[in-house]
Amino acid sequence: MAKLSSYETFSLLFGLLLGTSVIFGTPKLVHDLWLVDIMALIPGLLMAWIYYTAVGALGQRKGLYNLLVEAWGKYCGKLLILSYTVYFLYIAARNVRDMVELVKITLLRDTPEWIITIMFVLVAAYAVGGGIKVIGRFAEITAALVIIFFLGILLLLLMSGYIQLEKMLPFLPNGLLPILKESLAINLWFPYGEMVVFLVLYNNLCAPDQIRKVGLAAVLSAGLLLTMSDLLQTWVLGVEQQQISAFPLLDSARLINVGNFITRMDALVAFIIMFGVMVKSAIFLYAGTKGLSLVFQTSSRNYVYPLSLVIGAVSLMVSKNFAEHGTEGLQTVIKILHIPHQLILPLITGLMVWIRMKRRERADEALG
Repeated sequence: MAKLSSYETFSLLFGLLLGTSVIFGTPKLVHDLWLVDIMALIPGLLMAWIYYTAVGALGQRKGLYNLLVEAWGKYCGKLLILSYTVYFLYIAARNVRDMVELVKITLLRDTPEWIITIMFVLVAAYAVGGGIKVIGRFAEITAALVIIFFLGILLLLLMSGYIQLEKMLPFLPNGLLPILKESLAINLWFPYGEMVVFLVLYNNLCAPDQIRKVGLAAVLSAGLLLTMSDLLQTWVLGVEQQQISAFPLLDSARLINVGNFITRMDALVAFIIMFGVMVKSAIFLYAGTKGLSLVFQTSSRNYVYPLSLVIGAVSLMVSKNFAEHGTEGLQTVIKILHIPHQLILPLITGLMVWIRMKRRERADEALG
């Protein structure tokens, strides 16, 4: 079984957390968006610690799917695996739709959506077909590009003279409570809760004694970068314009003008971000193929391209327009899909496995 290095594990989780989050920024329902990122980072770190500590202690490198079968039995366990498979594929489809919206607006305005979608999912499927190591190496390159991109954008906006710190004022005009509610209601589940997919990949991650440190480092790095991204958007666009912008980071990059020579970096930004979303989509597709492989006892490679086409088709049908797509993602998907699969099912499964472990330990002690 392929094992990822510490940096590959870090890059995969880093790319997963940024993915579409860096495109759309923090959901724009409150005033101080950067504070929402900081507030959500604290429970996000706690969630990462619980995920990787609990699975390491309970699963002994088994991963989420095998724990589901152990806790719920053969038949109920496989039904839950299918539920997670559908969940992962649906989230992948939503990511593809996010990417298509971005590309349509910035790069390929006259290209039909279905052509962009097919090209995107086939490239992601090609990466998944190469195995987790290929996805890991691709994530390494993407992580480096994202960091360089942010530093470059920050420097160019400084040189262009568009960063004005006073645009982030007034500070907390409605108090701290709306910030806290927003971070727990939305930002905890997206993007931090999506780390649940890494419980499926647990067997492929780096050494057991490194997983927790690498996971927490990736969550902290992604959270701080998302905070810096929202701060940068606020300093450049101002609070009101940031809240009405569909892609505030791209709108900020459009303002870059260094000596009338370096201008309009939005296309390059979209191109780089596209690779980050591809990493995220590939991770969910890989987890989906592993689920079907375990349920039907066949090779996961058999499902890569068929499922990629399913993801593409669902992405085109998931919502009628961009506004509906955003509303579904921030309300319906969180309540119906994210919370059950990210919190309720893992918690119940972990408790069931822990109880069975304790019973076995007592039985062994009695026999001894």
